[in-house]
Amino acid sequence: MKHIHRRIGALVLLAAIGLRGPALIAGAGLNWPDDQLLPTFSATVSNLDCIDLRSASGAEIDLFASLEGIVNRTQPRIACAERREEEGRFTWLKVHELPYNLVNGYETLLKYRTNVTGLVVTDPNQPHTLNLATTMAGVNNELICDPSLLAALTNAPYNLAIVDDLRGRFADKYEVYHYLYTNYWPRCTHRIFAGMGPTLHGHLRDYLVAVKSATVWLGPGKAQDAELLRQFVSTMKPVSGVYMGWWPGEGDGLKWIADYGIPVLASDFFCNATVFSGVAHSIKIPEIPPLPRLENKVYVAMILSDGDNVQYMQHTMKKDWEDASRGTIPLGWTSSPLAVDLDPMMLDFYWRTATTNDCLVSGPSGAGYAHINDWSAGFLEAFTKVSAPYLQRSGLRVITIWDRVNTRMAQSFATNCPNLLGLTDQRGRYNKVDAGLRTIGLTPTYTSTVKEMIAGITNAAKAWHGEAPLFIAAQCNVWNLGPAGLLDVAHALDTNQYKLVRPDHLFLLAHQAMEH
Repeated sequence: MKHIHRRIGALVLLAAIGLRGPALIAGAGLNWPDDQLLPTFSATVSNLDCIDLRSASGAEIDLFASLEGIVNRTQPRIACAERREEEGRFTWLKVHELPYNLVNGYETLLKYRTNVTGLVVTDPNQPHTLNLATTMAGVNNELICDPSLLAALTNAPYNLAIVDDLRGRFADKYEVYHYLYTNYWPRCTHRIFAGMGPTLHGHLRDYLVAVKSATVWLGPGKAQDAELLRQFVSTMKPVSGVYMGWWPGEGDGLKWIADYGIPVLASDFFCNATVFSGVAHSIKIPEIPPLPRLENKVYVAMILSDGDNVQYMQHTMKKDWEDASRGTIPLGWTSSPLAVDLDPMMLDFYWRTATTNDCLVSGPSGAGYAHINDWSAGFLEAFTKVSAPYLQRSGLRVITIWDRVNTRMAQSFATNCPNLLGLTDQRGRYNKVDAGLRTIGLTPTYTSTVKEMIAGITNAAKAWHGEAPLFIAAQCNVWNLGPAGLLDVAHALDTNQYKLVRPDHLFLLAHQAMEH
């Protein structure tokens, strides 16, 4: 799935690699049961220190992100107000009902000076040392320090010591990540592994520091990258760990990691995860509205991507949610079930403010982004079992599958996810009922314009003669087409022939039609 937003703009392991479990992090303020893919942070303090980053440099953003991660691991006390043009800098703090004081980052550093051991200095000539420093910050409680900040931080009033200096030590990224693997992977969590662009400042880094994740930027499309990645990922437990952040190449990354049964959570631009993961909040799932009367019409459910991408939920989805067109026609909004761990109140916000025309559905392909047609039968079975409680807790009853649904896949979801109403097939070719669970092909599958969306729907309905209802699911690329554009699509469809419905209604009506 194209994450075009990239163009737009825990645990110390006390023994051998692979040892893990909640006992290892209980004293760190994190709750991470074996059956939970992401940890829950301690309850947030009643009044956060919110660092104003409007005028901060990239180096300062990384410095304060590492401070946020180290401090918030024990209890969330610090938030960072990053420069946001989409949903607004303080929007989510207000949605989460978190009081805060806007503070200067350097004053906050003085306040929490005793929480850190010193500095890990990055090498601007080798950008990948930022990821190594992120890893070391988590394991050693060191602050990430660009050399430009040394004069200030090593002198009064901070007087921070240089504990690790990465300058001039590595010829290329492979030396950086070999060093990380040899010296830090045994002391990192093996339940989260992350990819972050070496020039991407802040964002998810506070979370990666807090959970003590190894952080790299390697693309398995290159043989040398793939071999180095294999050393890390092969020691993770399948369908128990999560790859967070992102990849240099989406297709290569998703296909490669399928061999290890590790789901992906696109999250490199997610902000303040260490704060929002600590806001305990039950998700109030609304009842499905009454079904419309079944008629001999073409029923169409229009679905917006890109809900495998949790930062889309935090940024672009929030902006689209405020579109005046929302609520005027039925729409499906893809969301990540893993938000129940990472930010439950964000997911509850969308359900709580949804109109009866808004229906949240799961992005591909359940509890994490996965091209599960590339997964082995055993990993698939484990994945559908892991997905079931996440789907139930999040209230998501339809899953968009990327890429191809097959009988084995559909039957596994049908057996292990009893609350599901149906699946959509990204390739638009699989329309069957397996073990009682219906699959409807997405037609069109990832359309970017109003014209293409209309053409895809009307072409799919050409063979319809009005003798029985027809059911069509159509997905748009949310980075190019939003609620207002889909309203234009709705206006172009003849209401005597077409009826727009929510995705859950589409599957319920399709089942009803089967019974007649």
